[in-house]
Amino acid sequence: MHRPSRAISGHRLFFAAASLYAALAVPLWVAGYAGILPMGWSPAIHAHEMIAGYALAVVGGFLMTRLTPVTLAATFLAWLAGRAVMLAGAPAVIALPVSLAYPILLFVIAGLPFLRASKSGHNAVFGPLIGAFILAEGLFWAAELGLLAPRPMPVGLLLVASLMLAMGGRVIPAATAGALRAQGGLLVQRVQPRIELVGGIGAAVALLSAVTGMLPLSGAAGALLAGASALARLARWRTMAVLQLPDLWSLHLGYLLLGFGWILAGVTMLPGWGDAAGWHLLAIAAMGIIIAVMMIRTTLQREAEPTRLPPAGVAAVVLLLVAALLRLAAGWLDPLDAMAGAAAAWTLAHLLVVGVLLSVPRRARRQARRKPEPET
Repeated sequence: MHRPSRAISGHRLFFAAASLYAALAVPLWVAGYAGILPMGWSPAIHAHEMIAGYALAVVGGFLMTRLTPVTLAATFLAWLAGRAVMLAGAPAVIALPVSLAYPILLFVIAGLPFLRASKSGHNAVFGPLIGAFILAEGLFWAAELGLLAPRPMPVGLLLVASLMLAMGGRVIPAATAGALRAQGGLLVQRVQPRIELVGGIGAAVALLSAVTGMLPLSGAAGALLAGASALARLARWRTMAVLQLPDLWSLHLGYLLLGFGWILAGVTMLPGWGDAAGWHLLAIAAMGIIIAVMMIRTTLQREAEPTRLPPAGVAAVVLLLVAALLRLAAGWLDPLDAMAGAAAAWTLAHLLVVGVLLSVPRRARRQARRKPEPET
């Protein structure tokens, strides 16, 4: 007797958990920063948790698609344990190995097979990028233990932004081309390999500068190049033709902010520039809008639902845009007020995303139960 495969996808668990953690972590950081809560998170730990706690969980949800229940439980518990030791302020002798467990598991389970399955260098870039999160984790702890000077540029954030630069550059034009084809139109400039290569080189140079802590001018030039390539590609994707499709215009908006975020981050990398606005715009674009919409679209696709963004998802995108604008305005407004407003918008947006992510499987199950049994 043939037994059905018990392989399951990690998207249901990891997407919802990541979004819920994103909704909680930012207001906790702001409350600690304002002295309301004795959190004691440094800016480095805040950045670490948004990368390792939020973004890397989302990466797991995307890539871990055929897991046994035991493997899914092990990876999720590794991620959860990493968050617990950071929230509890555990000593480094405990927190370091626990924090490294999930990035290592993610690379072994998803990164290595992805690397082996890639038939060309065009796709093989994703495997090393996933593995590089282990390096980012190691650099974070080396700085926390005083073994290295703190990195002047957030390596983990640049890794996420590089992933979104590459993934967005594949997903967005492909989805746009499909939508235009359904309307009887055509996206001529869907594939732009030369511009994509230029952007990839720019991102790699910025990452190399961030990892080594050297050559800030080269890092700045690389980030500017990555941002310019994103905007150049987006300009050819016929955004105006998909304004009636929320799931597509929101991805176009996220990629627009990603391009500007890379450029502003490049300015931030210049010596003597201390404003963190570039990093926050990059984070809200890459880890906010693009990731939120991709999570919802991926969940709808995997649950065999239409990919149209529901009203709650559109509201989440608008709130994330508000969060980005408030964070950028912190230099002109009261900084704490701007941070609190941005945190509130970010949190509400991710709570809406959690609601959407949880509602889709429930709706799919209800529809499956209503389906009449085939006649025999």
